[in-house]
Amino acid sequence: MNRRFFVWAAIVGLFLDQVTKIAVYGMFRGGAFADTRTVRLLGNVLKLAFEQNRQGVFGLHYGPQFLYFVLPLSASALVIWYGFRVKDAWSAAAFGMILSGALGNVIDRARLGYVIDFIVFELRRLGFQWYTFNLADAFVVVGVIMLLGKEFLWRNKPAPAATGAVSAPTEAESGHE
Repeated sequence: MNRRFFVWAAIVGLFLDQVTKIAVYGMFRGGAFADTRTVRLLGNVLKLAFEQNRQGVFGLHYGPQFLYFVLPLSASALVIWYGFRVKDAWSAAAFGMILSGALGNVIDRARLGYVIDFIVFELRRLGFQWYTFNLADAFVVVGVIMLLGKEFLWRNKPAPAATGAVSAPTEAESGHE
């Protein structure tokens, strides 16, 4: 049963990631937004933009180009291993989301030579702007948060240790004679 949550979360996440990237690519590369750099969705807080990310997560450089495939595919193998072994639906869905994110970005690199990033989140008044990201990145982060939340917030508390059988007090012990 939990394998279904894992597989469906991975399939739905990968589908949503790829569809949004194809849509954004089309809109900014000859479509409705071809002449603009960004599109505001929620004032200056949330915007759409088209960026070609040739680097790794958070702009990191991994070294040779093949590592941009080897690292996420190795991580994906590990996620699949865990995803099929977890006992609860919550963790299975979390691992499925993480897998969809890792594979979504690998598909971009294999198909285009870069990852399509398009979500811009910033809080100008605080001088904060996050890296431009995509749904694959969001799925990885949400999946990890789900696993951490389950581990640290919703962990089953151990049952109190049994102290032995409790018997009713005798007449002498209760003070009634």
